[in-house]
Amino acid sequence: MHWQTLTYFGDSMLLLPSAVVLAFALFYNTLRLSPVITWLGTFGTAGLVVSISKILFLGYLIGSARFNFTGFSGHTTMSTTFWPIFFWFIARGFSIKRPLLFVLVGYLFALIIAYSRLVLHAHSPSEVISGFLLGACCSLFFLALQRNIPMKAVTLTELLLIAILPILLVLNGKPATTQHFLGTLAAKLAGMESPHTRQQLFSSEQ
Repeated sequence: MHWQTLTYFGDSMLLLPSAVVLAFALFYNTLRLSPVITWLGTFGTAGLVVSISKILFLGYLIGSARFNFTGFSGHTTMSTTFWPIFFWFIARGFSIKRPLLFVLVGYLFALIIAYSRLVLHAHSPSEVISGFLLGACCSLFFLALQRNIPMKAVTLTELLLIAILPILLVLNGKPATTQHFLGTLAAKLAGMESPHTRQQLFSSEQ
């Protein structure tokens, strides 16, 4: 299995613009601002919590050597926030009687992306598990608020328009530089030349 390709489905280079496209699709489908605002707020909150956890570690060495935790896994959190909602939108748009099954497919896909972070040694188990739980809370919160929102049928053309951007980004395969940006920002906020590392966390608690 090509884990590098799978893990890209949780990269912010793919998910950030895709989340915006989904917001437009929600408005086009429902003609309501409330699901759009809720979606952008939910997705943005997930990203903000991840960013804060990383800045706290990179700039101030706030983490846990015992649990090997340096912040929530961004790929895991954002994919668990996005993909269940993406599949839910497809299921609702095609008037599928059991949209919950599509939501579960979304969580399963996010789980595979989460596992790819472990295979690639990008995160520890604690960072991946906590990221999955955080993303699940965010996506479930959004779904709970959308139960009674009426939705129009989605045509195949509309579905292709929604999916074309993620497809093009996957084909491009260029990862985001989010980690580097957060490291630079954290170092500046903490008044350091370079951000903290995982090894420093282990050394500080010995």
